[in-house]
Amino acid sequence: MSLNLTNWNYSYYNSEFFKALISIVGTEKDGEFVQLYCPTVIDDQDTEVFQKDFEDLQEAIDFINKNYSHWSFIDPARKDGCSSCSAH
Repeated sequence: MSLNLTNWNYSYYNSEFFKALISIVGTEKDGEFVQLYCPTVIDDQDTEVFQKDFEDLQEAIDFINKNYSHWSFIDPARKDGCSSCSAH
């Protein structure tokens, strides 16, 4: 399994010491607000180790899948529905 347009905001890749996930940030560009999708690697202390910005969500998903899909894929959603998601 991999990150996709449905699960990108709660699933992530996990290695022994790091997590790779997509976060959302906002920035100002030419006087306008721009939302960015950021593949981010954090360590076991939740300290950011790496981040790359994309304006397009699919590009961010493609980047994270290309670079981190060899790590364990973690999907905290349970089979019995969103209200029972272990992320809550």
